[in-house]
Amino acid sequence: MSADLYDALNQNTRATGQWGKGKAPKIPAYPRPKATKAERKKDQAKKPRTVAEIYKHFQRR
Repeated sequence: MSADLYDALNQNTRATGQWGKGKAPKIPAYPRPKATKAERKKDQAKKPRTVAEIYKHFQRR
């Protein structure tokens, strides 16, 4: 969320600045983390839980 806020502030700065024609500075985007291949496979391997399984999980407490 902070990366999106950073990018929005930079876009606002570019849009409202007093730059000469075509002289607006290029501000780089905030670096965002990327998922590794192992994490993607791990997420895809998870089977979605049914409502009954979720109910049982919370009843154990």
